[in-house]
Amino acid sequence: MRPILSSVFLIITSLSIAQTPAHTDTWEQMDSLMCPKGYAAIGHAYQEFRLTGKNNVADNKSLAGKVVLINFWFEGCHPCMAEMEALNELFNKMKDNKDFVFISLTRDDEETIKRVKKKYSLLFDVYYASSKECQQLNFGCGYPTSIILDKTGIVKYKHSGGSIKTEEAREFVLQTLLPEIKKLL
Repeated sequence: MRPILSSVFLIITSLSIAQTPAHTDTWEQMDSLMCPKGYAAIGHAYQEFRLTGKNNVADNKSLAGKVVLINFWFEGCHPCMAEMEALNELFNKMKDNKDFVFISLTRDDEETIKRVKKKYSLLFDVYYASSKECQQLNFGCGYPTSIILDKTGIVKYKHSGGSIKTEEAREFVLQTLLPEIKKLL
């Protein structure tokens, strides 16, 4: 009986989401259903973490007083790769703002990180974390996931998933993420 009820619930939920008029609202509703823990985190302090990169360390203490964008990705994720050029553009627009930090986080190994950085001419640093750490830090949500923290470390925005079309991914990054960041600066 439970499998039948679960199936009926999923069908009804899918139909109600599919009838939503705005594309962005549809993605956000689907995201909130697929990753409720991530949405529950909005308005709360981000969990304790420490990332070590080649040239620097990022943790809650070092990011205090900064607006932070954390983006989770891996090479085999087509929506992740569709965002790369736009994330590079966002980083380039914001790189001189001392109140902003961009953390790019992947579970991919060093060789893969180098390949992706070269392919997309990435200007930003990329941090490595194990799959388990990534799942913990992105609330068990999928990829890509973008999380924005305010200057006090509170989660203000979270979104998982995305388009495999580069132009749609660019639109999301520059017309959704960038304005969300600028609101907090």
